[in-house]
Amino acid sequence: MKTIADLPRSGRPKIVTAEHLNIIDSEMEANDELTARKLKEIIQERTNVNLSIDCIKKTRRKLGWRCNGSRYCQLIREPNKVHRYEFALRCIRNNEQFKDVIFTDESTIELDHHGRISFRKIDEQPKLKPKPKHPLKVHVWSGISMKGAAPIVIFDGIMRTEFYVEAILNSTLLPYVQQTFPNGYRFMQDNDPKHTAKVTKEFMTANNINWWKTPAESPDLNPIELVWHQLKEYLRNTHKPHTKEQLIEGIKTFWTEILTAELCTKYIGHLRKVVPAVLRRRGKATGY
Repeated sequence: MKTIADLPRSGRPKIVTAEHLNIIDSEMEANDELTARKLKEIIQERTNVNLSIDCIKKTRRKLGWRCNGSRYCQLIREPNKVHRYEFALRCIRNNEQFKDVIFTDESTIELDHHGRISFRKIDEQPKLKPKPKHPLKVHVWSGISMKGAAPIVIFDGIMRTEFYVEAILNSTLLPYVQQTFPNGYRFMQDNDPKHTAKVTKEFMTANNINWWKTPAESPDLNPIELVWHQLKEYLRNTHKPHTKEQLIEGIKTFWTEILTAELCTKYIGHLRKVVPAVLRRRGKATGY
């Protein structure tokens, strides 16, 4: 027995068909930066149907696509994706706790005393924050472990191999590990050319520096990157230096008074999220 529901419906028939839905979904999967205008051109070329841009936007949204700012991550080449995956797999299988690892790196710290956001009253003009074209900056090197922060080295200019071997490894790292890690340690550094130079390798071998090699293009596997971010936030929002001397003073204050062993352990513990993420993504960038 037929009912009212079986009767032909009034109104204009639907313009967007299943074919259009498939085109929009597949094209967005292939290129997540496609604009509605470009989708309109593709649909018109393939189906000879002229959908409006508003219609395409609504349809794309119904399919679950949302617009947001692009997030950038470390560029990782295919061979290093394999190395990252294998490294993460070893960490999981060995139940790696990173208790004896010293995570090291260098960074550039610019003179900046303005926060990222500011407020104003409705009837006031925004306050302009002056920023130099070439801000003053210094370079730093250090490391962290679950025992706390290693001494920090602050320097100007480019770090060359000779400086790295003498000022960093010989004068800073060796005295630190002899005092802090009498029962052994693993030394983590990235694959920068000065770290892998012949003279550097010879020095590390001669002085029994246990280099714990990690995959290239993997800043997400080095928790000291979180420390550099926190240091810059502290300088920008709290210390607010105006001179080079104040900048150096702020760096030393953060390193000796704020960066505790508990905080270092917290940052290193972040690897418990990163390592499984590397595994899930088959070595691709994790976004951490």
